[in-house]
Amino acid sequence: MGRGPAWAVVENMALIDTWLIEANNPIRGTDQSGKEFWGRVLKDWLHMLRNEKDAGVRAMRDKRGIDALRKQWAKMVAGVMGFSSCIVQARLSKPTGIATHADLVNCAEGLYCGTNVYGRIRGTMLTTWPRGRRPSAARNK
Repeated sequence: MGRGPAWAVVENMALIDTWLIEANNPIRGTDQSGKEFWGRVLKDWLHMLRNEKDAGVRAMRDKRGIDALRKQWAKMVAGVMGFSSCIVQARLSKPTGIATHADLVNCAEGLYCGTNVYGRIRGTMLTTWPRGRRPSAARNK
C-alpha cells in the first residue's frame, strides 16, 4: 500500500544524530529554508551510513530521499524530544552517581521509561525523585 521497507535502528539513530546536529548548528541557525535544511540532513545521513555493513541498510540508504527522511522524522520527533527533555531533567537534578555521559543517559532512560533513581515506577509526573521525597525535604525530617 505504498509503504517502503521498514527502517533499521541504525538508520533511525543516524537520522536522529544528523537532525540534531543540523538543527543546533549555530552558524546556520534559523536562516535556512526547509529544503536546504533537509538537504543537509540527507547528505549527513548518507555520510553517516557510508560504512554500514548490513546489505539491507546499504540498499535502502541510496533509495531514501528527503521525503522519506521527513516522514520518518515526523514519526520519531515526539519520542526524541521527550527523551531530550529527560536528559535535561537528569542533568539539572544532579542525582548522586552521575559521573559520566553514560550515567546521565542511564538516568534519562530511567526517567523516560518510567522509573526514578530509586528504581521504582513513577506516576505520570516526570521527576527524578519520588513525590514528596526530594533530598532536601528528606534531610529536614
